[in-house]
Amino acid sequence: AGDESGIPPLMRELDRIRETHNVPAFALTLVAGDHLSYAGARGVADRASGRPATPDSLFRIGSITKTFNGLAFLMLAEEGRLDLSAPLKTLVPDAPLSNPWGPTHPVRLVQLLEHTAGLLDLTRAEFAYNEPFAELRAALDFRPRARVIHWPPGRHSSYSNAGAGLAAYALERVTGQRYEEFMTRRVLRPLGMRRAGLVLDETTGARLATGYDSDGTTVVPYWHMIFPALGAINATPREMAALVVLLINRGVYRGRRLLSAASVVRMESPRTTLAARSGLRYGYGLGNEQFSHAGFLFHGHGGDGDGYLSHFAYQTDLARGYFITINAFNRKALGAMKAAVLDYLVADQQPPKAGVAALPAETLATFTGTYRPVTWRFPWEQRGADREAGLEVVLLGGRLHLRYPSGRRRPLLPVTDRHFRFPDEPVATLAFVSADDGLFLQGDIGNYRRTRRRPDRSGGQAIGVGHQQAGATPPH
Repeated sequence: AGDESGIPPLMRELDRIRETHNVPAFALTLVAGDHLSYAGARGVADRASGRPATPDSLFRIGSITKTFNGLAFLMLAEEGRLDLSAPLKTLVPDAPLSNPWGPTHPVRLVQLLEHTAGLLDLTRAEFAYNEPFAELRAALDFRPRARVIHWPPGRHSSYSNAGAGLAAYALERVTGQRYEEFMTRRVLRPLGMRRAGLVLDETTGARLATGYDSDGTTVVPYWHMIFPALGAINATPREMAALVVLLINRGVYRGRRLLSAASVVRMESPRTTLAARSGLRYGYGLGNEQFSHAGFLFHGHGGDGDGYLSHFAYQTDLARGYFITINAFNRKALGAMKAAVLDYLVADQQPPKAGVAALPAETLATFTGTYRPVTWRFPWEQRGADREAGLEVVLLGGRLHLRYPSGRRRPLLPVTDRHFRFPDEPVATLAFVSADDGLFLQGDIGNYRRTRRRPDRSGGQAIGVGHQQAGATPPH
């Protein structure tokens, strides 16, 4: 990333992808160490006017807003103004939330930020609503029956934009400021993000790239978002480099410490799932998730602005990162661009050697069986285990394999006695965890519970826990 001679070929490749998918524009910023090393854009910010896209055009960054939420709450925690582990009801007793496990397992603020509160995502009506509410409370009251906890808080990670709205409600109560105002003054401006904001005013409208549908030509109207905290930030690609610099440099931006190094580490790693409590440090933290590429572990987040797609990521050991955005809802295009940028960042580097633990076949066999999903994201989906065919964990040739409904198999390599990884991953990314109502498998693949063990050596069928929905009884 420090070699400027390599950037024009990368930009040509990204522009080729843009043209192939009929994307109006993309913009890229690269970070090396403590500074922005490159900023560039190609294409048009608006097809009707022909206005060119630049690194200083505004784009909607969508759910990357949640990364800024993580920064905000950690700043408040460092100042002693709130406790991330505090139950939401102690901060906002009037929060519209129905939790059947409330007396023993209250929803905590940190669970809203890590998507482990047990909430489903927004309803169709909430996604479609496109008139800004004067107050956040009014937005929360728009579909209050949707604010129901479906499995015990602090068990499973399941992405929910509703949690961002409740977290923002707590932020407003603690600070006495509107969410938009606090985020602008305390988070965006200290990072030098002077054009960034969360509302569509006249200045923003003039600078904002037009958003398009997947065809690259149909204009998508500005999505105000029922809860601004779920993804309302508009920012320039050049400004977004500041976020990447801050995280690579462990909370320091332009010589000023905005967040402690310990808080950045906390932001990067989950703490509230069964897997996290078993010691797995891979997963979704405080607005910060992990993924692997070419044997390297990256941190970052993606964003969907409805007419825009964005992604940022960084690799701490290499001190390299990027932000990329397009003004079209075309996931194939953004995915191809991300892969090209990631290949560029690691092209001259050797990945670290990943570990493998030696576990006897008898130990591995204890994890085999049929696993079925216990969480689901959207209210209109079928419930958990009834939603799809289960995964099989099988022992073949002394090695565990994950077998999908299609028949495809992937080896599972042990890193500890209960944490595993796939062969192309540098760290453990899945965990087998026992709870009072069964054995669970958690990771990027989702949240699964074993419903039946594999046949034992005598030929009989060893039955595991029953097929009832996991989470019917609160964990101890």
